[in-house]
Amino acid sequence: MQLNVLSLMAYINTEQEQQELQDILLNFYRQKADRLLLQFQQEKNITQETLDNWANSHERTPYL
Repeated sequence: MQLNVLSLMAYINTEQEQQELQDILLNFYRQKADRLLLQFQQEKNITQETLDNWANSHERTPYL
């Protein structure tokens, strides 16, 4: 698969085309991460409120 993607690079002629391909790949992996996060949330019954609370919590590990 990696070799296939690499061979496609031979057809990239401009920086704009390179940027477009990069955007496509980044979007693909962003969507995949979003799906995995949603699946994890559903399996563990984690609500958006819980995620917001985690994002705003200030728990620190005490170092003695």
